[in-house]
This record gives sequence, C-alpha cells and structure tokens, in this order.
Amino acid sequence: MSARGFAGFIVRVITYVVVIGVALAIANSIWNFLDLDRSEELAALRNQVTPMLAIAPVVCALVAGPARSLGVFAVFYVVGAVLTAPFALLHVVTR
Repeated sequence: MSARGFAGFIVRVITYVVVIGVALAIANSIWNFLDLDRSEELAALRNQVTPMLAIAPVVCALVAGPARSLGVFAVFYVVGAVLTAPFALLHVVTR
C-alpha cells in the first residue's frame, strides 16, 4: 500500500467515524427520549451494539478501498439501521 493509499484509507475511516458517530448520537437521544432502557433486554442489546459500531467504520473503509460504492452503501446501511432501531424496538415493546 502506498502512502497515498494509506492516506485515503485514513480519510475514509475518519469520515465514516463522523457519519456513524452522528447517527449514533441521534439514535441515543431518541433511545433516551423514548425511555427504552426500562427493559433489561433492550438495555443489554444496546450495550452489545455500541462496541460493534466502533468497528464498523474500519470495516467499511477497508471495503471502500477496492469497491468504493459498496463501502458507501455499507456506511449508509449501518446509519439507517442505527436510526431506525429505536423506533422498531419501541414498536415491539409496546405490543
């Protein structure tokens, strides 16, 4: 890997960290607003998802090296899943 390729990788990682971090911050505020921590199962699920999201930007940046559109798709897939999870879980909890 050349210096330029490594620099591009670092820029992609930082960009994906910011994008996923903003989505996670929004999802956390929605999660707290909807008071989804009242269920122990959901609190445990939240504790498992947050560390996995720490790895997601690196994986997406690695994928985006050879296939940029696939990496961008993966990032927006993660962002969509993170943002819709509180609403889907609220729907399940209130039934």
